[in-house]
Amino acid sequence: MSSKAIFWFSLWTSAFSALFYFVYNMLPFGIGWMMFVCLAVFFGMGLKPKDTPSLLISAYAGILWGLFDFLLIYLLSLTGMPSEASTFLSIVIGTTITMCLHLGPLSKTPLRHMPIIFAGVCLTFSQGGQNILGLFVTLAFGMGLCAVCFAGQSLFIKK
Repeated sequence: MSSKAIFWFSLWTSAFSALFYFVYNMLPFGIGWMMFVCLAVFFGMGLKPKDTPSLLISAYAGILWGLFDFLLIYLLSLTGMPSEASTFLSIVIGTTITMCLHLGPLSKTPLRHMPIIFAGVCLTFSQGGQNILGLFVTLAFGMGLCAVCFAGQSLFIKK
């Protein structure tokens, strides 16, 4: 990409990121920074807009896996296990199951994108297992931002 294309693509991405962030912050969820996690994964994986639906589905799976980890932590704590031990064991169990399923039998399905699945889990933990609607909406906004930013990249590379 030429220096001129890099500049215009950077300006495009920055302007749309600010616009999405501004519009998003009119909603009551308050976690707009998460949209930028979507951008990092999307561009880091070298994806295309056609991958956006499967990436979003995978991100939503990550939220559910994060909630599964919280459920395991809760259930193990009921046994009297100290919180550090229940958290450690829950993450080992939850992550092992998640990876075995998504890298194995689900690897040829829309649920194949492990980086965004991990991001979904992490973002769920960042909210303490709460604000699930906010997570779902934020990730959808983030995927929309990815598609718009990619369109800019395509536009400026062609010029």
